[in-house]
Amino acid sequence: MLVAFEGLSRPVALIDSEALLQPLAAVLRGWRFGPVSAAAGAPPVITIRRGGGRYRVESPWPAAPAAYADPVDAVCALIVDLVRAYVADDPSLLCLHCGAAEFAGRLVIFPSRYRAGKSTLMARLAAAGSRVFADDVLPIAAPDNAGRALGIAPRLRLPVPAGAGQAFRDFVAAHRGPGNRRYLYLDLPPETLVRYGATAPIGGFVLLDRRTAGPAELTAAPRGQGLQRAILHNFAHGAALETVDRLAALVAGGHCFTLRYSDLDAAAELLRATFAAWPPRPPAARGDAAAADPRIESGDAALRPRAAAPVDAGQRFVRRPDIAVRELDHELFLVGADNRSIYQLNPIAAALWRLLDEPMPVEEAVGVLCEAFPEIDAARIEGDVSALFADLVERGLLVAAPA
Repeated sequence: MLVAFEGLSRPVALIDSEALLQPLAAVLRGWRFGPVSAAAGAPPVITIRRGGGRYRVESPWPAAPAAYADPVDAVCALIVDLVRAYVADDPSLLCLHCGAAEFAGRLVIFPSRYRAGKSTLMARLAAAGSRVFADDVLPIAAPDNAGRALGIAPRLRLPVPAGAGQAFRDFVAAHRGPGNRRYLYLDLPPETLVRYGATAPIGGFVLLDRRTAGPAELTAAPRGQGLQRAILHNFAHGAALETVDRLAALVAGGHCFTLRYSDLDAAAELLRATFAAWPPRPPAARGDAAAADPRIESGDAALRPRAAAPVDAGQRFVRRPDIAVRELDHELFLVGADNRSIYQLNPIAAALWRLLDEPMPVEEAVGVLCEAFPEIDAARIEGDVSALFADLVERGLLVAAPA
């Protein structure tokens, strides 16, 4: 059977896997799909074949096909690939790994890594009556950079966290959708799960910091940190400079907070109270330059600096002239000459980058930064600046200056 999905240019092939249609319909709310004839022409973008008691999922994105015995696990894998296909079909889209909920007509985005608690928080907000746009992925549509709902039900990892109150546990029990021992999709009321295709403007970003104890609190976060998180959690592969500019405009034009919490109920109540009427935007928070490592951080290397070959301390280097630079709240973001790589410089590394508009050797840069940051140990600055020069050179952001 070939199944066409709204918004996708190519169908999905279900070979002896039609049993997946029922749980899939329960998970995709308003994302229309249905059988089509093989004569439609386009080859399938995803194929699921059942055999030997397992569902084998094949698509262009994983390095190798995966097989699942449980139908809910197969649906989970299919939904991941459906989103990838959706993004691949529209090059104008950005797409963030995030949760997103609507408050007073605008979206709060929760960019977060895997298993950071964003799905549980979105489900808790839904239990309180908030409209959920996404619990894992949110496309951002051009030209107005609005968030677009895909209508995918939130998926909880089981068991429900110990920090969840009884009212939320009762809500989960009353809205059980397809599930197994590890995962449970929630069958949310229509008024809380936004249907496929709906859009809303983005009003702010909240960075999650889940802890084992302590009260729930929202504090202003550096917008440079918000942009860093947005860049890291965007998986649409467009031109890097356009991506940085679009995300920077979203972060700079809205709120940016950090939510520290241990109690799920308290976190949801705080968010709903804070954004009920969209408060005035707080002053931009700034990072602590003295506490920052003077090194480059790279969006294409999961923020892990490379172990680059050292450079001659007396050799002069200068910034490569075709590197695009964007600044947000005193933090610099660089776009490589290939327009594919994005790098973030923290405050000390940014200070060094600014020095290098004229040719300068490592030893001179160390001296300047030791004067600028006397509270940091000189030996630490020397080692880190040497490593930073090597990293910048290896990444093609600095070039050797003529003698």
